[in-house]
Amino acid sequence: MVMRPSHAFAVVLPLLAAGALWLSTVPAVAGVACPAFDPPRVKVTPQIAPLVRDNGRTIAELATIPGRAPGPAGRSNGHILGLAHARYGEESQFRAMFRPLPGGDVCGAPASLAVTFGFQERRLYVARELPRESCIHGEVLRHEMKHIAVDEALLKEFIPRIQQRLEAVVERIGAVRRRTQEQAMAAIRQPIDTALKQVMQEFTRERDRRQKQVDSPEEYARVSRSCGGELARYLAGVGKARM
Repeated sequence: MVMRPSHAFAVVLPLLAAGALWLSTVPAVAGVACPAFDPPRVKVTPQIAPLVRDNGRTIAELATIPGRAPGPAGRSNGHILGLAHARYGEESQFRAMFRPLPGGDVCGAPASLAVTFGFQERRLYVARELPRESCIHGEVLRHEMKHIAVDEALLKEFIPRIQQRLEAVVERIGAVRRRTQEQAMAAIRQPIDTALKQVMQEFTRERDRRQKQVDSPEEYARVSRSCGGELARYLAGVGKARM
């Protein structure tokens, strides 16, 4: 029984989108590297898509879902009874402030950064071969819901961590001075891009670690032995099961 969730990334950072960039015409003070800018605003919002239940896929069809990974029962000796599938990522909107300096240089600083982070799609599958009223259907469903609970708890834990990380990054950027507005924007954007990439990598690693704990050999054995051997009646001639 393989129930390890699959995932895809959707990372969008439209820093140069229309309306995301505005120019301040307040004159700079001669002799000062960069004038003072208003403190930047950072907001991280969690996203958790509704959970969609799907009991219409066969065991063979569940095996073809992109991103699915085999569980500890192995790749060749079983069949998938259930699957928790999720697509997660972040979408960001950024604004910067710019002021011209005497001589043609430009000062720039972050104005606002709004990030939406979380699960953009969630689906929970139980194989069609298992009748909804059956005991084993309930056991597979309960196992899948453990994966869902891990995702929800991890997202709740990460949101304040992402908020603090991005606030610190934006504060460190401060004001930058470059020859052109484009160069100033690139200097502001680079550390934000790096921070978002690091956050995504950390989230993925921790999610994989926690989900593997759910898919333990003991859990597979427990579900397989549950319901007085009911599973064998529904999978007669199909082979061993994986969740």
